[in-house]
Amino acid sequence: MRAERPSTTARLIAAATVFLSRDPRFSDLVPPGAAELCARFVSVEAVSRPPLSWAVWLAERATIPGLMLHFILRKRFIEDAVRASLAAGIQQVVVIGAGFDTLAARLAPEFPQAQFIEVDHAATQRAKRQAIDSGRNLHFVAADLTRVRLPDALAGGAYRFDASSVFVVEGLLMYLTDAEITALFAAIAELQRTSGTVIFSVMEPAADGHPRFHNATPLVTRLLSLWSEPFRSAMRREAMARLPERFPGFRLRETAAADEFRSRYLAPSGRQHMTLARGETVLVAERIP
Repeated sequence: MRAERPSTTARLIAAATVFLSRDPRFSDLVPPGAAELCARFVSVEAVSRPPLSWAVWLAERATIPGLMLHFILRKRFIEDAVRASLAAGIQQVVVIGAGFDTLAARLAPEFPQAQFIEVDHAATQRAKRQAIDSGRNLHFVAADLTRVRLPDALAGGAYRFDASSVFVVEGLLMYLTDAEITALFAAIAELQRTSGTVIFSVMEPAADGHPRFHNATPLVTRLLSLWSEPFRSAMRREAMARLPERFPGFRLRETAAADEFRSRYLAPSGRQHMTLARGETVLVAERIP
């Protein structure tokens, strides 16, 4: 992303959230309150209503079919996992590279006993803070984690080293190099001195070995290059199963990709035939101090 303005990906996901909330086929899949918050970050008034809404679906089909629905179901799965952690007694939630995600802002009032901390680039965070109130247990930390270590960014703030925590790293690792990812997990291990959970998403390599959505069209690679947000890393399924070998101190608990999203969120309402983007997996790992 360009440091002086909010992430293009953040704006895209926020716009997709608002767009789907206004489509009767998908509105029930959008978490309550998410679209209202996202609408403060981006404007999609023109394209979210007929006759121009067809153009959005046409654009998605020309790039990554099923991407918007994938975004929403990815977020639903992550929210379910965070809520389960909070119900089990987790005391703080740290969202790294939060973008325009609304998870912390929505859950903070519901769980006043927990602390919610967002870490992101200053430009994206500045636009977000102008649109929402932080509240007593919602905290923002502006940091470029390619230049500042996560423990240093969180030092002296609301983060408690002695409290159980859940870290959310959604839609970020594919933009980092393998070395940067290893350093990030080492930093999380340093921060999680007691029990905790890490929820993160990774790209799986496509058939050609490159990190991308498996049903992406050639147009996508060009767009990511123009946005200065190319994918730099991926993780194969067999590597996910051997997670402790790469990230000592973490044990894989659960994974979810397109098939799991489909069976959990679409099949119960008879929508299992709907197209989903393929190639990104969400992992839930336990921290073993």
